[in-house]
Amino acid sequence: MSAQDIATRTMGEPVNPWMMETGSFWIWGALLALTFVWTVKDRRLPLFGLVLIAATSGFWQEFFGDWGAYVAWNPTFARLPFWGEMAFTTPVKPLFIPFSWGWWFAISIPLLTSLVLWLKRKFPARSVRVLAMLTAFPLFLAYQLYVEGSSVANGWWTYDSVVGPALESENGRLPLIFPLLIGLWAGWFVGILADRDQDGLMAHEQRAGVASSPTGWRREWTRLWSMILVFQVTFFVVNIGPAMIGRALFGGPSLLVP
Repeated sequence: MSAQDIATRTMGEPVNPWMMETGSFWIWGALLALTFVWTVKDRRLPLFGLVLIAATSGFWQEFFGDWGAYVAWNPTFARLPFWGEMAFTTPVKPLFIPFSWGWWFAISIPLLTSLVLWLKRKFPARSVRVLAMLTAFPLFLAYQLYVEGSSVANGWWTYDSVVGPALESENGRLPLIFPLLIGLWAGWFVGILADRDQDGLMAHEQRAGVASSPTGWRREWTRLWSMILVFQVTFFVVNIGPAMIGRALFGGPSLLVP
C-alpha cells in the first residue's frame, strides 16, 4: 500500500473541503482586487496588500516545513500542477496553498498590527515590540490552535509523527510545538510592522531606501520587495528551518511523509 493510500485511509474524506479550496480562491481574489483599488486611489500599497503578495510568494516554504513537521495533506485535494513529489517536502501539495497563505496572513497580520499601533497610542511609554509580543503572540497562537485543531479533526491534514504534547482527534494528532513557533513569529513580525519612524516607515523600508524615493511606483516597488524579503526570511528562520533541522537531526522514518 502506498503512502497516499495510507493517508486516504487515515484521514478519510475531508469535511467541507470547499472551505479551503473554493473559499481560498475567492477570498484571495477579493483581497487582490481591493489592493488594486486602494493602490490606484492612494498611489500607495496598503499594508494588507503588501502582506498578501509577500505571503503568497512565500507559499513554497509550506511543503518544506510540512516535511520537517511530518504533515500529510489529504490526497483528495486538487494538487499544484507544477510541483509533485520532491525530496524534503511533503508529497501531497494542494493547489490552494498559495492562495490560503496569501489571504490568511493578509487578514490576520494587519489586524494585529492595527491593534498594536492602537495600544502604542494608548501607552506611548511602552515598547511597540513588547506590546506586539504581549498581544499578537497569544492571539495568533490561540487562533492557530483552533484552526489547526479543527483542520486535523476535519481530515484536511494530519501529523504522522508527533514530538511533545499534542491534541488528539479521530482523524489525527496536532503537536503543540509548531503553533507555538508560528505564534512567536507573529509576535516578532507584527512588532516589526508596528515599529515605525515619524514618517510611518517600517525599519526594513528605511533600510531599503524608501525615504529617499519620491512618491510613485518605484517607491512602492521598493516597499513591496522589502516586505517580501522580511516576510520570507523571518518565517523561514522561526518556522521552517527549525522544523527541518529538528527532523534531520532527531526525526525518524515516516510512512506518510517520506
